[in-house]
Amino acid sequence: MGKIKSAIITALLVAAIIVLALFATISCDVPNSDGTKRYNSFISSISLGSEFTGDAIVTVYPEGVMTENDYRLAKKDDKEKYEYVEKVGLYIEKDKLEDEDGKDISGEFAESVKKDAEIISDRFSKKGYSSYSVSVVDTYGIKITFPTTFSYAAYKNYDKSVHDKALAKINTTITYLTLEGGFDLRTAATDSKDSIVTYKYRDEFNSYFQSAKTVNRNGIKIKLTKEGAEKLKEIIKSASSSAYLYVADTPLRLPDLSELDIEKSLGFTSPDVSFAKDCAIIVDSVARGNILSNKYNSNNTATLVTTTPVYGEYAAIYLACLVLFIVLLAAIVPVFKYKKLGIVNAIMVFAYTVIITTAILLTGVELTVGGIFTALLGLALMSFSNFFTFEAVRRETAVGRTIGAAVKLGYKKSLFGVLDVHVILLIASILMALIGAGELAACGLIFLIATVASFVLYWLTRFMWYVISSPVRNKFAFCGFEREVEEDD
Repeated sequence: MGKIKSAIITALLVAAIIVLALFATISCDVPNSDGTKRYNSFISSISLGSEFTGDAIVTVYPEGVMTENDYRLAKKDDKEKYEYVEKVGLYIEKDKLEDEDGKDISGEFAESVKKDAEIISDRFSKKGYSSYSVSVVDTYGIKITFPTTFSYAAYKNYDKSVHDKALAKINTTITYLTLEGGFDLRTAATDSKDSIVTYKYRDEFNSYFQSAKTVNRNGIKIKLTKEGAEKLKEIIKSASSSAYLYVADTPLRLPDLSELDIEKSLGFTSPDVSFAKDCAIIVDSVARGNILSNKYNSNNTATLVTTTPVYGEYAAIYLACLVLFIVLLAAIVPVFKYKKLGIVNAIMVFAYTVIITTAILLTGVELTVGGIFTALLGLALMSFSNFFTFEAVRRETAVGRTIGAAVKLGYKKSLFGVLDVHVILLIASILMALIGAGELAACGLIFLIATVASFVLYWLTRFMWYVISSPVRNKFAFCGFEREVEEDD
């Protein structure tokens, strides 16, 4: 390959890495926006775990239960229905504690809250948070704790719109995952009870659905029972062109009924990609028969608390500096041993860093300390693969082979070792991602991406070695290798 081609290919690759690196690391105000709009870098836009941005904590109470503060703010007429239960420090509607005959039913009420907590916990488990907890507090309340998953930009409030959107997402998640009630098919997205489902199907309508899942980014597909598919076709025959599937009083817009293809499933689109997963989780939960016994307060913003990060306010900055130091170390140190070949390896190190950062942002995975450690393991894997092969090539040159022959033989001898390691780690990462939950699943996904990136960059290293060294006369000096037999390469 000639000097010009070599220079062009190298320049294009380096330029691409530099441009992506700038987008990945630099945040700034958008020009001509008077500081009202801001571009947030890839790194500052990644969702972070609670160790970096803290937890969101909210306590929800069933309808008919009030805290002392809420009781003081309640209307005078409402207060007459409540009784103060000193043991738990809550005001509770009298009919929740005793039936018409004066029988104590407080235990049954408390048991229903406990069962609701189990259902809510199951719903939150499907969010894939690195950690979360759902527990009963004061007998009649449910305390929910989960990572805020703020990006660093949202956490530091560098962009108010990003911060407000992140808070809205938290509140929407809480609202969706604490919805009570089953399915209802109505004609409009209002609070109207104008239902398409007649009395004939009312009691059995909820049993028509089996499960639900997200499709693509914001599509939701509900699996129907065989009977459900037939009855649903019958139900919508006489309906208008618009329909909304309700969970409690929350509408989920369906496509025009005339265009619905109801066979084994019913599909629709969430209006907002950010809430598609929450929507699918609640629909799946209700479809599987996990229906809450009580309605919980919807004004979650009043009780929402965000905690201080586990490792302190500047934990993300400190760890980012540590990661940068490790990346620079992995890029610079090999240059002393492998000369210009070390520069080829350095290009791959920076390419890996940009690829993994972009992939984490695009997949929306929650980044924790474990996830960062996993990404660094991928960097170590790529570096080890390269160094293992470089040394195999060095051994071939030491016995007198030319660089061309040594490279071919060195890669051939090291290929199976490198391939075996990548295949084993790839299988392990897939198992972690599919079988694991929470942080383990997130780490599995990151390691899956890292393993694939490592193997691709392993071969790109060989290509760039050939490209950059082609115009060089002394290829042994290029690699920092020595040769026992003096020959003109």
